[in-house]
Amino acid sequence: MRNSTQDSAMMICYRESLSNLEKFHGGEEQKILKFISNIERIGKMISAPDEILLCMCTAKLDGEAKRWYDDNMSLTHWETLKSSLLERYTTSDSSSKIFEQLKERQQKLDETITSYYDAVIKLCREYDSAMSQKMMISWLQNGIKDSLKTHIKRQMQLLPESARTAQAFLKIAKDEQELQEENSTEQESTQPYLPFIANKVSTTSKKIQSNSDETTTSQYSPPRQTTYEHTKQYSPSPINHNSSRSKSDGRDFCSQQRSIPRRLEPHHTVTYYTRREQQPNRQPSHPSTQPDSQHRPCSICQRINHRTNASETRDGGHSSNKQNPSRINYTSSTLPTPIYINFQVNNKQHEAIIDTGSAVTIINHKLLKKIYHKNFIYKSKLHKSANCSSSNIIGEIELEIKIQGHKTYILADVATNLITDLLLGNDWIYANNIIIDSPQRHIFLMNENRKVILSTPFIKPKQLRLPVLLTEEITLPSKSEKCINIKILSSMNKTSEALFEPTTNLHSKAIFLINALIKVEGNRSRIMIINANDRQKTLSKNTILGHISYRSETNNYLILPEVSQVNNKRLMSTEIFFRKRDSHLRDRSC
Repeated sequence: MRNSTQDSAMMICYRESLSNLEKFHGGEEQKILKFISNIERIGKMISAPDEILLCMCTAKLDGEAKRWYDDNMSLTHWETLKSSLLERYTTSDSSSKIFEQLKERQQKLDETITSYYDAVIKLCREYDSAMSQKMMISWLQNGIKDSLKTHIKRQMQLLPESARTAQAFLKIAKDEQELQEENSTEQESTQPYLPFIANKVSTTSKKIQSNSDETTTSQYSPPRQTTYEHTKQYSPSPINHNSSRSKSDGRDFCSQQRSIPRRLEPHHTVTYYTRREQQPNRQPSHPSTQPDSQHRPCSICQRINHRTNASETRDGGHSSNKQNPSRINYTSSTLPTPIYINFQVNNKQHEAIIDTGSAVTIINHKLLKKIYHKNFIYKSKLHKSANCSSSNIIGEIELEIKIQGHKTYILADVATNLITDLLLGNDWIYANNIIIDSPQRHIFLMNENRKVILSTPFIKPKQLRLPVLLTEEITLPSKSEKCINIKILSSMNKTSEALFEPTTNLHSKAIFLINALIKVEGNRSRIMIINANDRQKTLSKNTILGHISYRSETNNYLILPEVSQVNNKRLMSTEIFFRKRDSHLRDRSC
């Protein structure tokens, strides 16, 4: 009874497969090798002899192929018919095209090992159905990523000759790829590259000028500060000495104390000069009194027990003329944020950070996948930022940066762990004579004669979000909920609360997470997940579950959108900023 049931089931599968098999009519878009392989595959279901395979094949011939068979009715054996069909419908032109495809087939940046393996093996079988395992391995090694090629070749040579098969190559390649991804993920989770955090972003807020006869009605009264007369400065920012590359060949600009018009007009020549500080009506100090600098509050933390140069200074993004500053000096009107601009990268509208603290331009590999590009150069590097965190560079790519129709070009590094999409560094700033005017919140692009070509305003940055990943593979039973372990790709050294926002990609699979305020400790946390399906679901390790936003304890500012610039809200934001900072720095000097 059991055998008859199995035979009946196999016959049903056989008939269904044969009826669904597309007829072969001999057109150029159809491949005879694939057709014959399907005939033999279906025949194996019922252990069909050659006579049945012959009948199956002739029944599925149509059009030109059927007319050809009508002229060759003497082909009554399967092997003879198969070889004749291959000879008739396999052209030398198609073989040469397949050979060229094999030669040029390279593993793509975002392509998995399995996908690459299947594509190459398919081409090998189309080119030669009897190709040896050794030749297949040679083609596989020819186009695999450079980062894997040496390791795989070394391990393949350790195997005996009989064990060197394409399947063995696939297993070794997958193991090596998984090992490299684990190392990369571990590096991202311990040392993320946060460009406007790691490069010491300035946290100086706007100085509040006050006279002795002024009184304030707000509950928050900032310390009295000496009034300074500031003049605008227009100059490309110098290369950060802590940056990842060696110093670019920048030009030395002479500093001149010269007045310029308030607004930068296209016909004006821009001159470079340093900030000039004046203290009018300054009276000589009595020898018994303390120096005036002892009464001045620190420009970083607003305390009066030390000078500014004893305080922490951070550089990059918006700069301040404190300790080791960039040439672009300004006083911020709001809490400091990176400089964002709108532009087109390779004809795709996007936004980028202009970072004066980075010597190089870096693009995230995720953004590179979304834009048209060519001539990607595989090159492994490891950049160190100012706080000794690292960015994993996998190659270089030439980018076209178009601002208001004006095209600029830059050779950018491609990183796998860049927290933003694109970072325009000093190599792009110097090459294109970029002037950053922070008071007017514009950047200006100038020609060789110091004439303004164009200007574009700063834009309000989007909220910075850090990805949340699954720490291990999990299987969720049907109609169930489970508390799972998650990890955050960010260096959060202290216990912190963070706002979790789930991704919408899992909604189509009826897997749900909720917005929640989670407790993070050591970049780890736990959260509830719900499987609303009628069957179990499996999520693999490092699945992206969502993103978090959190308050940075070490950098004293929020990783959130820029606060409103409305006057009645600015004072409240500044008060909260200093209150939190003073609480954090109460037991130590800044």
